[in-house]
Amino acid sequence: MMSSKILIVEDERGAADYLQAVLFELGHELRVTSNGIEALIALEANAYDLVISDLRMPQMDGFELLTHVKQRWSDLPVIVLTGETEVSGIVEAVQLGATNYLMKPATPALIEAAVSRALMPGKAAVAGDGSLPELIGSSPAMVEVRHRVVMAARSDVHVLVTGDTGTGKELVSRAIHDYSSLADGPFVAHNCAIAPQDLFESEFFGHRRGSFTGADRDRLGLLREAHGGVLFLDELETLHPVHQAKLLRVIDDGEVRPVGDERTFNVSVRFVAATNRDPRIMIEEEGLRADLYYRLRGIEIALPRLRERLGDVPLLAAHFLGEDGPEITDDAMQALCESAWPGNVRQLRNVLQGAKALAGDGRITRRNLSLDADVVPPPPRLVPEGTTPTVPHGATLREVEKQAITQALEDCDGNRTKAAKLLDIDRSTLRRKIVEYELDE
Repeated sequence: MMSSKILIVEDERGAADYLQAVLFELGHELRVTSNGIEALIALEANAYDLVISDLRMPQMDGFELLTHVKQRWSDLPVIVLTGETEVSGIVEAVQLGATNYLMKPATPALIEAAVSRALMPGKAAVAGDGSLPELIGSSPAMVEVRHRVVMAARSDVHVLVTGDTGTGKELVSRAIHDYSSLADGPFVAHNCAIAPQDLFESEFFGHRRGSFTGADRDRLGLLREAHGGVLFLDELETLHPVHQAKLLRVIDDGEVRPVGDERTFNVSVRFVAATNRDPRIMIEEEGLRADLYYRLRGIEIALPRLRERLGDVPLLAAHFLGEDGPEITDDAMQALCESAWPGNVRQLRNVLQGAKALAGDGRITRRNLSLDADVVPPPPRLVPEGTTPTVPHGATLREVEKQAITQALEDCDGNRTKAAKLLDIDRSTLRRKIVEYELDE
């Protein structure tokens, strides 16, 4: 590992000395500060490659330090240290922009791995604004999804993604690959429902030329194509149980034998599987092998339906229309926020693309929207009763979010607990957003 300049922010002397000893042994140049204020002074005076900070400190804690660091030095990776077992603090740190976290006491091997990954160019797991840019939404459900994606990306276990059609299962799977240590390896996607079942062996294991009629050339097969990377298996439940057993064997021993070949090949593949049905029900119906399910669900990520997070619709609309996109009228936005969205985010994207084409150079109105008749009760509103959320022309996601928070605080007379409930977010998230957008007054 190349030598880097690392700033340690830790108020406990013993913990700071331990980190120093481990990192010095790895050849890094170190500076130790005892709180966030001292850390900011050090960062202003010198350039650092990495910050390792405790979360609980006097004067300025790690959460506030993270906020300042990401506003001032957005590309600077930060690893947070916590002795807490609660997920909430870790989630908040990740949302603020933490690149990784370490639970105290971390072993030297874990510290070395975390530092190595944080210093790896192009592998920062979280964007500067504290979110995965591909996964849009501020609802609690999406906060949990992003947390699980980040945790999945930082581990080597297999992943099972569940959710209705159109909720973004492949998008999540690609994010796990792109922000993991396997990002330079292949990402191979396969829809199990499309390929004929009688070609399973050839599809997955490959074949030798001439091994059967039509085999006019050698084929590697999906497992060898994905070697050193991720194999995404969509609609896993459509695989025949016999084929599930063969796939399970590969997961267990990592060996592949192509059709018509006497040789076996070792493969190292991370599996990310997806299904739009409840896997537990499929096991009861004997459509999914329980042993395969338990092998693949090292981490399980359940994606919410869009109608379960309608508060995210304005953010998604701003993203799909782009900064130069047309303005949406209040009436049209109300219709979007009250629709049932059986096709989920994919349907919303298609509706907005069609509306954009129909609107031309004008504003998107309700008449431009091709919506289903069914509607669902709207979630807690982001703006006072009697009005609807709007996306100003050219507004960014940050501007839309800031507008929603400002309006909620005004509507609740500054009561943060009520505003957080109105926005359908927890109070700690609202607190850091107020600091981020400088809304304290």
